[in-house]
Amino acid sequence: MKPITIKNDYGETIEIKYDAEGGIKIRHSDIDPKRWGELHEYEKRLRQPEIHDALAVKGIDLSKPETREALDAISAMGGYMLLRGKSYIISAKEVAMIHEAVEQAGGIIPNWSNRP
Repeated sequence: MKPITIKNDYGETIEIKYDAEGGIKIRHSDIDPKRWGELHEYEKRLRQPEIHDALAVKGIDLSKPETREALDAISAMGGYMLLRGKSYIISAKEVAMIHEAVEQAGGIIPNWSNRP
């Protein structure tokens, strides 16, 4: 499959590849125009049970309204790209643009909240 190419509001190029299971890899001209990294989204990561377990072990009470507000704020931040062991912020607007491009190309955007 040939990568999908989009441009963000700053004219930076984002190339996108996806697989049948909803995995998304991107190459971002402002981060590293030659290497592909894996896209991760804060909202989906925060819904995974192991994240809740890790927070509980640290004594963070997820039932408190202020904890929920903090997690909601983090979820709205977009995502990050993992590239060679480092993470790079991907804005919420760019994540939305990536989702739209994948969906228009016939790909899927999975709900990973129930993944083991």
